Amino acid sequence: MTTTAVTIQPASEADHKGVVDILIASYAEYKDTFQDQQRWEAYVKDIEESLDNPYLTQLWVAKVDDQIVGTVQLFETAHNAYPNFELPIDYPFIRLLGVDPAWRGHGIARELLRQCVASAKDMGKNTVYLFTGGQMTNAIRLYERFGFVEDEEFSTRSSGGNAICYRYDS
Repeated sequence: MTTTAVTIQPASEADHKGVVDILIASYAEYKDTFQDQQRWEAYVKDIEESLDNPYLTQLWVAKVDDQIVGTVQLFETAHNAYPNFELPIDYPFIRLLGVDPAWRGHGIARELLRQCVASAKDMGKNTVYLFTGGQMTNAIRLYERFGFVEDEEFSTRSSGGNAICYRYDS
C-alpha cells in the first residue's frame, strides 16, 4: 500500500485528456496480444471515444498531487457500458480501469474498485460486474484478489471468445 496520499474524485472535463492518456499507457502492455496493429488502433479509438458515451454514469480519477495516476468508468448497467451488445446484466458495470504503469503496486486500482462498489451501493445495488480479456493476466489477478468471481454465464471463453465476465457481491 502506498504512503502517498491518493484521492479518488469525479473527473472534470479538464481531466479527460489525462484520463485517455492514462488508459492508453495502462493498456499498452497488452498491445502485442491484439491480432494486428489495426485491432489495437480500433481499441485505442474505443478508449478515446469512451468518454463520449452518453450512458457513462461516473468517471473517477485517482490523483496524487493533482496528477492523474488512475481512472475507472462506472455504468448503471452492462447494456449502457456496451450499447452495441444485448447484455442482460442489470447491475452497475465497471469499464476501463487503468493505472499509470509508474504508479502500479500502490493500491490505486483497489481504491478505484472500492469507489465503484461504494457507488453501486449508492445506486441500491450490492453487485458490480466487469469484463476483462483472457490475456489481461495482471487485471485478472487484481480482480480475483479483490474478490471478484467469474460469472461463466456471461463469459465467452466456453464459446471460443476471450472475454471473461466477473462479478463482485458486497
